[in-house]
Amino acid sequence: MKQGKASQIKKIKHQRTKHRFTEKKKLSDFNFDEFVGFLRARYFLTRHDKFAPETYEVASFFLDDVLASMVQQNFSKFTSNERVIVNLNEVMQATLVNSDDRDWRYFILLLPALYDLQKFLAQEGSVNDRFGVASANFDINFWRMIIRTVVALNYFRFQGKDVTELMNSSNAIDELQFKFLKVNGDDDDFDLNTIDEVFRGVTVKMAPLKLADAEALAPVLTADEVDSEIQYAEKRLPQFQESSIKGVVSENVLKMLSAYHLGLAQKYQAVHSQWTAPLIETFTTHDLMNYWTPQWDNLDGIGGEVSKYVTFLGQKKALTNSQDLVSKLDGLSHYIDVLALNTLLANLKLSQVQELGQVKES
Repeated sequence: MKQGKASQIKKIKHQRTKHRFTEKKKLSDFNFDEFVGFLRARYFLTRHDKFAPETYEVASFFLDDVLASMVQQNFSKFTSNERVIVNLNEVMQATLVNSDDRDWRYFILLLPALYDLQKFLAQEGSVNDRFGVASANFDINFWRMIIRTVVALNYFRFQGKDVTELMNSSNAIDELQFKFLKVNGDDDDFDLNTIDEVFRGVTVKMAPLKLADAEALAPVLTADEVDSEIQYAEKRLPQFQESSIKGVVSENVLKMLSAYHLGLAQKYQAVHSQWTAPLIETFTTHDLMNYWTPQWDNLDGIGGEVSKYVTFLGQKKALTNSQDLVSKLDGLSHYIDVLALNTLLANLKLSQVQELGQVKES
């Protein structure tokens, strides 16, 4: 769980009371972190137990992306004395199109949560006097078409194609998205068997980490030295958990951080005092998923715990130059988040994707 989400949960009742009873002559100043943190916290409190874990995690990722896109598109209005009316259909479409580093199953699992997400933003966003939404009637077949198109776009993106040029020069994307369609009465369902077959052997293309080019250190660590590193992790990780906001450092986080201790020692001959940004990014890119099996539990933001843990080790004098190291881990948090999500999605059976992608009548 992101720390912003955890801390905001405690503030929600106070914020709602303040919003209800405090009269203001002009619109309040816009604070991006508070606004987004509030919505993340409310989504966790109201939706975490409403959806299957897989659906909730996917929807939580998408909510974060929508909020970032929404504020980015309207930042000048948010930071002036204006009330912003956000066109949710436009923002959500743009967010889907820009989701170019996700496994195709992400979009199928997201569909059942889209309408609820629109309702959530309209209801919960009203706590901020700068925020309002506009959206057309929700047409499930329209969103299925958008998702089929995005999945088709990503198929070509993952193969290094210039999709803008492709759209201008051929009908390949339209033809592929139509291939993903299975008409079922009035519903334009997904042909999951065809999508699965088309993507077989295709690897999701993620933006690479810039420093992921480290070599293993020398000399090779002995078995006793590796064992000593594991023992160190077993001592420090509970301390890190205790020092953090309750609920942020879950078992999922602890197992991930433990994987860094073990994997960097075994594969790169580096104990914690020797960690560098290139070593961390190289291990993350090539080896993390061999040492850590993520769970469907608060994945959004889990990657940020690596930098926090490095900072913690620096505070314990166990790692020198920790601040400089953290400053070089640009993009690591997002990379780990999406890598873990994509790994779990790819491990779902097609029957599970079919079940989780069903849109139930509300």
